Amino acid sequence: MQTLTQTALLTLLFSTAFAVDFPIAQAHITAAPPRIDGLLNDSTWSKAVPVSGFLQREPDEGAPASERTEVRILRDDDNLYLGFRCFDAQPEQIIATVMRRDGDLGDDDNVQVVLDTYNDRRGGFYFATNPLGARLDVSLSSEGRTRNESWDCVWSCRAQIDSLGWTAEMAIPLDQLRYAVSENATWGINLARTIRRKNERVFLVPPPLAYGFSGHYRTSRLGTLTSLGRLEERPRLEITPYAQAGTTRDFEALDTDAQYKLDSGVDLKYGVTPALTLDLSWRTDFAQVEADQEQVNLTRFSLFFPEKRDFFLEGAGIFSFGERVQRSGGGSRPPTLLFYSRRIGLEEGHALPVFAGGKLTGRSGRFEIGVLNITTEARQFRDEKTEERYRNEAGLLFAGDAPLLEQATIVDTVDFDFIDTTRVQQTNFSVVRLRRDILSRSSIGLIAVNRDPGTATDYNRSLGLDADFSLLDAALNIRGFAARTFSPDHQGREDAGHFAVDYRRDAFESNASYLDVGEDFNPEVGFVPRDGIRRYRTTLRYRPLPNTAWIRRYSIGPEFTYLTDLDNQLQTRDFGFSAYVNLETGDWLGLRLRQRFENLDESFEIHENIDIPDGEHDLTAYSLNFFSDEGRRLSSDGSIEVGDFWTGERFRFSTNGTIKVNSRFSLSADYEFNSVTLPEGDFKTNALSNRFLYTFSTDLFLRGLVQWNSKRQVVGINALCNWRYRPGSDLFLVYSQAWDTDGGGQLNRSLQCKLTYFWKR
Repeated sequence: MQTLTQTALLTLLFSTAFAVDFPIAQAHITAAPPRIDGLLNDSTWSKAVPVSGFLQREPDEGAPASERTEVRILRDDDNLYLGFRCFDAQPEQIIATVMRRDGDLGDDDNVQVVLDTYNDRRGGFYFATNPLGARLDVSLSSEGRTRNESWDCVWSCRAQIDSLGWTAEMAIPLDQLRYAVSENATWGINLARTIRRKNERVFLVPPPLAYGFSGHYRTSRLGTLTSLGRLEERPRLEITPYAQAGTTRDFEALDTDAQYKLDSGVDLKYGVTPALTLDLSWRTDFAQVEADQEQVNLTRFSLFFPEKRDFFLEGAGIFSFGERVQRSGGGSRPPTLLFYSRRIGLEEGHALPVFAGGKLTGRSGRFEIGVLNITTEARQFRDEKTEERYRNEAGLLFAGDAPLLEQATIVDTVDFDFIDTTRVQQTNFSVVRLRRDILSRSSIGLIAVNRDPGTATDYNRSLGLDADFSLLDAALNIRGFAARTFSPDHQGREDAGHFAVDYRRDAFESNASYLDVGEDFNPEVGFVPRDGIRRYRTTLRYRPLPNTAWIRRYSIGPEFTYLTDLDNQLQTRDFGFSAYVNLETGDWLGLRLRQRFENLDESFEIHENIDIPDGEHDLTAYSLNFFSDEGRRLSSDGSIEVGDFWTGERFRFSTNGTIKVNSRFSLSADYEFNSVTLPEGDFKTNALSNRFLYTFSTDLFLRGLVQWNSKRQVVGINALCNWRYRPGSDLFLVYSQAWDTDGGGQLNRSLQCKLTYFWKR
């Protein structure tokens, strides 16, 4: 009897799918595919069984949708087709402002589909469109907690607004997905619709509100898509050659003449199985046509930017190892990662050409597999640098650490300009990642990373083990890792470990984590914001839905971080408490208190010629925040913060605003201002980004970006024109220019043209 009781308890604990009947959608296999024009008038659509009965997630959880939605699903040998009929009693009130591919469709009326092609609730693919036929696609892993928004699927979509509401048609090629071979395939599926003017979100299977604001990506609870028939193993081959021509002129270089460049290469993608993909590349295309957003860094630590280069996007979730990337406000909290692909092809700010690379990613049975190998070419870079030198009576110059400096009679200090030569050897990067499914939706894994040679030594290697447990119907998530690095010149603690627990149920959300990083933990192909620390962090959040006509929800709770060195001496203590209210209009208003203690072991430069001294610092700050509903033609966010800042005080103001002139043209601006008063000196920083977007069609757009950062004393512009002239094939024209705002004139300018051609068999 006791054994039976224990078995029952274990089953309850480790089962991640309670006995809940979720809806079933049926696909119809057709030999006559529909024409993708957004009209839904092909007779073949009538043969599919419509899916309906959508329920609200917001504003009234579990209530029937206020507007009826029907979805029909077809399949032929090449594609999966979805047809949406979105009835609307007021079609003239439909909001549709975004046409660009991968734009933010959450501001518009839209429809969405999540496909779990392995039917294991561990991950999948997300597709969305709006009444203008814009396309958005995302690759999902870790039950949708981890998202690769840069993943780009080659698929088709069209939409139309009519007197009944609006319609949309999607055609998703099966060879763009990853799935298991089956005689009678069954996938997980969720379907959703947003009625923007009502701030209403309806689903076939509504994700619990406890899943948070990104619950629509979650694969933990899905319906079932049946009648897909036999899915065979069909070898697929994709070849994408590219050519890039450009001219660059650096006005600060020794040679200020224009430099001309012509590059070409080819990427090959071969489907070893429907679930396993081999990528081969010669002269890998590492051009990144999108400029990173300017950020003002007033911390001691490096900024974290997401990967956007195409080669790394296939199977990116498989290589994920470390802390989960969290978004807070408009940026990302820097995580500790054992593998950070932006380290490859970049050295001390210089781009390194990649000779060749290969990658194998996908799934085999219960294993996820990732193998990557890339070789960068040797290069020598010459940088102009300035260093303070000392002049004696004889006119000789001495560096600050020269042995004769103490005996010399110094009469002057001068800025000495010199050329610093950096030689980077040919370098090989290799990564092996394995992850095995266990229980219902949990996994264990390992990763090995090698850089040969290392930055300053013969090699740098990393090895790690991790685990991720999803329990109690995905309400409980437990994860952690243990890792170690190996470098010939490091003799101290080269290990790191992490443990985290998330629990979400009803209106409550909680998180607790522990991170331990040795002082010599040095993954040169990773990202470590801070080493030699132990960090304890916890957050609590309560999001009740009040019975008030004009308030949708509250969001209230504290967060606490306690960080010590490896001798358990306190370095940082950070306590924050915030209270937000979400109005039925879609706006957010909130207050935040932050109390922080910092014990600096050494001083650091926060601004030019201004150092923050070492020692203990107690800091308190208050902020008021506002976020408006971005579905409006005119929307804006804003934040005002006042309080202590190191040895003085700071006033910080940030805002952004967007004007959507029409569905084709929009203007937006981001501005951040800091006024810092310190005994060591006062300074102000400004960062301004202005963007415009004109979309000619869903396959052609022109985007401009103008950025000013007073801390770096640089103004830069970046203009990008992107034309997808056929599925998967792009033409890019990019112009960039930068100026020194401190009277230095032009810094650089460049014009690039890049052409890719997508071919598949």
